[in-house]
Amino acid sequence: MSDRLAASGFCVVVTCLAALTAGPLSAQTTLRLGHDQVADHTYNATSQFFAERVAELTNGEIEIRVFPSATLGTETSMLQEVASGNLDLSISTTANASSFVPQFGILSVGYLFSGADHFRRTVTDERFNALLDELITEQDPGFKRIATITSGARSLYTTSLPVHSMDDISGIKMRVMASPVESTVWSDLGTLPVSIPFGDVYTAMQTGLIQAAENSPGSYVLNKHYEVAPYFSLTEHQWPMSIVAISPMTWDRLTEQQQQAIVQAGKDASAFGVDNAIESDNRLLDEMAAKYGVTITKVDTAPFVASLAELQDETAEDLGTEGLLARIRELK
Repeated sequence: MSDRLAASGFCVVVTCLAALTAGPLSAQTTLRLGHDQVADHTYNATSQFFAERVAELTNGEIEIRVFPSATLGTETSMLQEVASGNLDLSISTTANASSFVPQFGILSVGYLFSGADHFRRTVTDERFNALLDELITEQDPGFKRIATITSGARSLYTTSLPVHSMDDISGIKMRVMASPVESTVWSDLGTLPVSIPFGDVYTAMQTGLIQAAENSPGSYVLNKHYEVAPYFSLTEHQWPMSIVAISPMTWDRLTEQQQQAIVQAGKDASAFGVDNAIESDNRLLDEMAAKYGVTITKVDTAPFVASLAELQDETAEDLGTEGLLARIRELK
């Protein structure tokens, strides 16, 4: 065979391989979605709902397999895998995603939302989500937002004492998520913030590395944090947002019809996820004291709100997210 023919044959092979790897997803393709919560958590219920809607809207062309319990890594590492194209989809709090999109830090400031209804209106608001997408586009972090969901309102829990006021948390070592704004919030409230992955919280409390953490009732109960931190205080300081992120490499291999189906499934999952989180957390709150011996205290949140009021505007100005904050306030 001549060198010219050999080179020609090699080019054909390379072209065919490129077409196979970069072309549209084939029928009945399986995509992987990872998150860091246990199978009974609202994340998993919302993920399964999303997977079912995708299968329905694509007539079975796309199957989404859900991997819970940090099987595929931490939120931050999974987002990195999504960005690099090694993972199709993942769920991350905006707090952890702020290491990729710093402007997401505004959503970590406490008491942005007046309650569940205000939060629901915001999460499902098209203009609000468009503003989130603009921030992602500006930073180009290597992922695209498909849905905005929640793990439920976050409250404070401690290892050795019930919390009734801000004085009770002064000087305690407090686990925070991987966001500079989270550290600022809890420093302003008088604690000593320690940033560690969620999967290490149980051991950190057990060994005394930290004395307090904050999360939704679902995350608290389903991960058995009540075994090492039996005091749960209803601060409800944050209605956290999480995003379902998809890799651009996966997205670009979808057909236009499949992309539209994914987007619609994401919108449906946003509405489902908020309602599911609220319902499941309300149920767990009723069970916590009777079933697990948790001491639940109500907190006068007025001093907390007052301490963080200025931080909302200051953070928005620092991060250039005044428009996002304004939209949240418009939806009250």
